Amino acid sequence: MDRGFLSAVELRTPAGRTYYLVALALLVLAAVLTLFPFFFAFTSGLKGSTEIFAAGLNLIPADPHWQNYADAWRQFNMPRLFANSFVIVGVGVILRLIVSSAAAFSLSKLKPVGGRIITLGFLTTLMVPFIAYFVPLFKTLNDVPIVHLNLLNSYWGLWLPYCVDAFSIFVLKTFIDRIPSDLIDSARVDGATALQMFRHIILPLSRSILIVVCVLSFVALWKDFLLPYLVLADPLMQPITVRLFYLADDYSVNLQMAASFIALLPPLLIAILLQRYMKVGLTLGGVKG
Repeated sequence: MDRGFLSAVELRTPAGRTYYLVALALLVLAAVLTLFPFFFAFTSGLKGSTEIFAAGLNLIPADPHWQNYADAWRQFNMPRLFANSFVIVGVGVILRLIVSSAAAFSLSKLKPVGGRIITLGFLTTLMVPFIAYFVPLFKTLNDVPIVHLNLLNSYWGLWLPYCVDAFSIFVLKTFIDRIPSDLIDSARVDGATALQMFRHIILPLSRSILIVVCVLSFVALWKDFLLPYLVLADPLMQPITVRLFYLADDYSVNLQMAASFIALLPPLLIAILLQRYMKVGLTLGGVKG
């Protein structure tokens, strides 16, 4: 039985066993380093208000205060914060999937005039850091050209920037490029419109990569802080990342850690539950059709 990157024959050799054990040790070390922040945040939320400032690492609290998580849930009004975050992130992810998949299909299969230049323009934006165009984006949201709308303190001020993502378009286009063009040509012969080809051919065949983009987008939008911080001034509309920042000085550190750990659970659980689909999507995206 093969074990990952080594075959059964290689594992019988001394060099193969040594290589396997070294690789396994490195993977275990990487797993521990990855999980340590989550474990530290969880146990910090169980500590008392004085124990959390004790010298040393003190990962395991001497007297776990489970009530801290119930207090953080109630005092930070976590249901309302979760509702705000899910509205912002959920709609943002849906709009991003719609816009990105439609753009990727157009650039890949419809071959518009100047398609290569448009694709190059998308790729160029990936090399520009977000903070470099944040001020123009903020001014645009403050006064949208032509229609002259102020989208500040509105969820649309987040949804519109969220729905366009060059990385998602690039990933989806790369995947759609591998779908045989014969399917599109046959659909054209049968009289299918571009929308019908997109809906009945491209989307079903791209389901695996759409799940990958969905998970990556959800995690990215959930942890976004700067744009919601500047766009949403109303406390009743702010997502959990922004509201916890505002409330940090009003509560003890152990309650802040408990609230922070609760806040990171949704993207963590989604990544764990959908990791199998992400693996399939990335594998299919790397195999030429």
